Amino acid sequence: MPTSNDELSCVFCELSAVLTGEAGVSPVIAERHLKTLRASDYVEHIDEMLRRFAELILGGGDRVRLIEDHLINDATFGPSVKAVLRLWYTGSIGTGPSASPGSQEDYFDALMWSVIGAHPPGLSDGYYGHWRYPPDVGA
Repeated sequence: MPTSNDELSCVFCELSAVLTGEAGVSPVIAERHLKTLRASDYVEHIDEMLRRFAELILGGGDRVRLIEDHLINDATFGPSVKAVLRLWYTGSIGTGPSASPGSQEDYFDALMWSVIGAHPPGLSDGYYGHWRYPPDVGA
């Protein structure tokens, strides 16, 4: 059973990989997301949820099914699982008018940008004035 923050961070990476479908989630981003979730007023029971997930995977079985049956549909842990998904994909926590943005990095690293094949508005990897020239479409 994970007890230290390092162990819980590893469990968070595993849970995030299953939830997002991204096999290699960045441990650096995962650590930042976990800190954001722990500091949020919108998320409760995050560490308890991670401990529960660690217990579930010890028994083996389909991780997606375990999450669905024992976490998402659980009144205590469901909101935390959904907050994890929301943070990974949108860079924010909460829904509707009560949504709270994570950090600027959370927004820029949100998975929604790769899903839709776009870059985050306000972030460019080009030099100043690069917009003046046609895009480089490759060879």
